[in-house]
Amino acid sequence: MFELYSDTEEPQQLPRDFYAQRRNYSKDNNAKNMDNNKYDGFRISEQRSYWKKLSIDIETTITKLNHGNIRSTSRKLLKLNIMRGRGLLCRSIMESQSHSPNFTHIYATLVSFIDQNFPNVTELLLVRCIYVFTDAYKCKRENKYVPPVLLIAHLVQNNVARDCRLILEIIQLLIKTPNLHSIGLVDNILKVCGEKLNSNPQNDLHLKCTFDKLQNISQDDHIDESVQCLARTILLTYKNLNEDEQQLSVDHHKQYSHFGILDKNYDPQFELNNFVYDLDFRSNEIIYKIRSKEILKSIRKTYYFSNYNIDEFADDEDECETQTDVLKLCSRLATKKIICMMVNSNSHPYEIALELMAIKMKPGQEIVLCLEYLEYCFEKKAVFNKHFADIIQICCTLNPYMVASLELIFRLIVNVVEQSQMNSLKNLAKLFAQLLSSNSISWKIFSAARLSKIIYSYHYQEYFTELFKRLILLMGRNAVKKRILDPSLQQSFTGLLPLKEGLYSNFFFCYIFLASINLYDVIVPFQESLRRDISV
Repeated sequence: MFELYSDTEEPQQLPRDFYAQRRNYSKDNNAKNMDNNKYDGFRISEQRSYWKKLSIDIETTITKLNHGNIRSTSRKLLKLNIMRGRGLLCRSIMESQSHSPNFTHIYATLVSFIDQNFPNVTELLLVRCIYVFTDAYKCKRENKYVPPVLLIAHLVQNNVARDCRLILEIIQLLIKTPNLHSIGLVDNILKVCGEKLNSNPQNDLHLKCTFDKLQNISQDDHIDESVQCLARTILLTYKNLNEDEQQLSVDHHKQYSHFGILDKNYDPQFELNNFVYDLDFRSNEIIYKIRSKEILKSIRKTYYFSNYNIDEFADDEDECETQTDVLKLCSRLATKKIICMMVNSNSHPYEIALELMAIKMKPGQEIVLCLEYLEYCFEKKAVFNKHFADIIQICCTLNPYMVASLELIFRLIVNVVEQSQMNSLKNLAKLFAQLLSSNSISWKIFSAARLSKIIYSYHYQEYFTELFKRLILLMGRNAVKKRILDPSLQQSFTGLLPLKEGLYSNFFFCYIFLASINLYDVIVPFQESLRRDISV
C-alpha cells in the first residue's frame, strides 16, 4: 500500500489506494461503525445482553478446562472482562470444581495464573470458599464443605493462599468431631499440601498439636475402629504427604498470597453474580480492554524449534503446553522464520529487540543470529529500512556479545566485498554507519580497511564511500573528522590512510578517496600526527 522509501522520506500513499480505501470504507461503513460503537450502549437492555453473553462465555470457558489447556484458558479469560464478571467467574469455578473434585488441582492452577494479574478476583474466590465452608460446617452439611476445603488446600499448595493459619484452623476444626468423613478429609488435605505445611518451621507447633490429637484419636476406644485405623494411617504416612506433584506452576515472585482466617466475618459479595446497571459502562470497558492488551502483550510467545521445523503456539492446545519463556535456537531455518515474524510485527523496536535477546543461545551463536538478521533485513532488501537498524542497535545495548559479533562481521565483509551485490553493500554500509554514529560498535573496526583495495576494487570503493557519506549525514562533517584524527584511533586508520611511509602515490590516492567523501582536509593533520609519532 505504501511505496518503498528511505529513512529520510515520509511514506506517501498512492492515489489509487486512497480512493480504493474510500470505496471500501463506504461499503463497510455500517459494519465498522457498529463495531466501533460496540461499547457505546448505555441502555439497560444492551448492558443486560452483554452481561448474558459474558456469563455464557465464562461458563463455557471454565467447562472446557482440562489438563492440556490451562494456559490457553487463562488467556481466554483475560480477553473477557473478568473484573466485571468476577462473581460469575468465582461461581463457575466453584460449581465446576464441586462437580469434579478429583480435578481440583487443575482449577487451582488456573486460579494461580489469574492471580498474577487480578489478585482481587482470586481473593474473592478464597473468601467465598471460606464462607461456604464455615456456613456448611455450622449446618453440618458434610457434602457441601468438602469441595471448598479441597480447593483451599490446593490454593495453599499453589501459593495463592498463605499456609500459616487458614488450612491449619480447618484441620483442627475437623479433628474436633472425629468421624470417618472428617478424618478422611484431613487425610486428603495433608496429601495435597502437607509437605508444604511441614516445610515451614512456623507450622511445627501447630502440626505437633494436630498429630497429638490424631494420636489420641487412634488410641481412644470410644471412637469407631475405622476412624482409629485412618488416624493411624495418617500418623504413619504424614512424612510422605505430597501424593500429586504439581505439573504446571507459576513463578511465586509474580504471585500474590492472600491471607485468610476462619474467625473473620467475610462478605462473599454474592450480588456480583447478578446484573447491575453501570453508569460508566463504556469507560470501564475501555480501561479493561487496554489493561488486558498490556497483559497479553507482556506474555511472550514461546516457540519450539527443531531442524527444519517451527511451532508457534497459535493453536489453543499447543499454546498451553509451553512452559518456558525463551526461544531455542537450533537451526538457521528456524532462526530465519522467527526473525521474519518478529521484524514484520507492528511492535516497537525495543520490544522486538527484547524478543530477539530472549533467544536462548549457546556461546558463540550470537554471530549466527547476527548473520541471519543482516541477511534478511539488509542484504535481501531493495531499500534500507531504518526500523531494522534501530532493532539491531538496541540489541547492542542489551547484549555485549552482539557488539563483538557485529564487529567481527564488519571485518569479514571487508574481505568478501567483491562477491556481494552493490545494493546489499550500500544497505550494510548504512547500517554500520548508524551503529558507528551511535557508538554501538567500536571505531577500531577500520583497522581491517585497506586503501589498496579501495583503489583497485569498485565494490570496495563504493562500500566505504557510502559508509563515510552516511556517517557525515548522521554525525556531521566535523564530528567524523574529529574521530579520524583521534589519537586513540590513529593505529586503526593507518591501513585506510597509509601516510606513514611518506610515499607520494599513497598521498595522491588518499586525497582522491577523501575528496570523494568531502574530507580532503583530513590528510595534512593526520600526516602531521604520524610524523610527530603521537602515542596511542
